[in-house]
Amino acid sequence: MKNQGYDQRVRLTKSMIKSAFLDLLSKKNVRHITVRELCEKAQINRATFYAHYMDIYDLKQQLENELLSSFSEVFAKSVAEADGSFSSEKMFTEVFSLLRKNSEQCVILLNSDAEIVEKFVAVSRDLVLEPYRRFFPDADEERLENYYLFVSTGCVALIKQWLLHAPDRPVEKVAEEVCAIVQKGIGCLQ
Repeated sequence: MKNQGYDQRVRLTKSMIKSAFLDLLSKKNVRHITVRELCEKAQINRATFYAHYMDIYDLKQQLENELLSSFSEVFAKSVAEADGSFSSEKMFTEVFSLLRKNSEQCVILLNSDAEIVEKFVAVSRDLVLEPYRRFFPDADEERLENYYLFVSTGCVALIKQWLLHAPDRPVEKVAEEVCAIVQKGIGCLQ
């Protein structure tokens, strides 16, 4: 029972730190955020910060890892449930719902550093390429890789645009559009 109170305090403290960090990161580059500034904004002392993180970069890395882990989990589950389809609206809807749920964090992290885009692309790479190989057994590996890279980075750009400029647009509509682009390419414009 005593541990529950401690766990709740840790979650609350980390939530305050995360919120303060994301707010600062939305205004300036991570290189210009100091632990002192973050602690003042989160209303915690430096010892509390250092009890959870080594430095600002460790905090950023942990936030990215949490988001990527959740993304990977939902994506893997969605791909497994895709009924043999290499891209389904249901799969995109589930993944995009997670990203919308974490939209503030996604947008700030995507804007702060190009490496996070590469990490999202890498996380889903093997999960997506396996069904591509089954559906297109005659395609050579380089073509599959190029197609995946093209589609996945475009998908990240579309998600970023959606979350930044049209966050009220239904997840299902975005998923439908992405699915059409993946399946039909330029033919989706007809």
